[in-house]
Amino acid sequence: MEFKFVEPSGFLKLYIKHYCFMESVKHETDICERVIPLDYVQLMFHYKSPFVVLHPDDNLIIHQPQSIISGLSNSFSDVSTFGETGVIFVAFHPVGACCFFDFPLSEIENLSIDMADIFSKEIKQVEEQLYLKKSIGERVKVIENFLLKRFSPIPSYNHALLKAGVQIIKQSRGQMTAATLSDKLSTTPKNLERKFSAYLGKTPKQFIKLVRFHATIADFTNDKNINLTEYAYRNGYFDQSHFIKDFKTYSGYTPKDFVDKYPECNVNADFDNF
Repeated sequence: MEFKFVEPSGFLKLYIKHYCFMESVKHETDICERVIPLDYVQLMFHYKSPFVVLHPDDNLIIHQPQSIISGLSNSFSDVSTFGETGVIFVAFHPVGACCFFDFPLSEIENLSIDMADIFSKEIKQVEEQLYLKKSIGERVKVIENFLLKRFSPIPSYNHALLKAGVQIIKQSRGQMTAATLSDKLSTTPKNLERKFSAYLGKTPKQFIKLVRFHATIADFTNDKNINLTEYAYRNGYFDQSHFIKDFKTYSGYTPKDFVDKYPECNVNADFDNF
């Protein structure tokens, strides 16, 4: 399995973090990974065999569409390669995707949608071009041409307000309330909730929880010298049960299970129920 990250060109850098190319060849063993919620909208363009989504409880295997737009989610999924893989991920900045899609992003909350259902013939042409192109550079041009045609920036005031809100939330590591955020931004909670839902795809409260979860995951990797109890309190959880519930909702694992699954995190557990 090979990965390559590519920077967007020109002003698209203001809205898109990166493109990630992932490829495998036929003889490679299929790889199953748990996908945890992201704090940004993501596009996926398969130009070889699409992934499959696994539902072990129902013994279901569902093939993904060729092209997908995924909104902000509250839960995880298990995804596997299925034969020869070639896929491009487009990772937007949190206040990025809203400038390319003319519908409220709350409409795709907790969903992964076949882009053919939204863009019809246009996306089929993109899929065909991606299949025919042979180089990463050529495929990036196809994606960027598609995005540039769709570019329609939101009002500058809204963009500045939301960008400031995301920055404040991330600087606090998700340890704040939605009311505090609206006070800092000098706007009403209702106004902020409406704009976050439309332009980011989650309410401020939901987005704050998502950022705190990602800060928690980062701590597992970055600080290996604390125990899990201290770790929970340091990340703003006032009781262990709340910590366990949030962590399991987003990842499917308890913190202890996560540490067992990913031992490289090397966190010292000091209680058995996590």
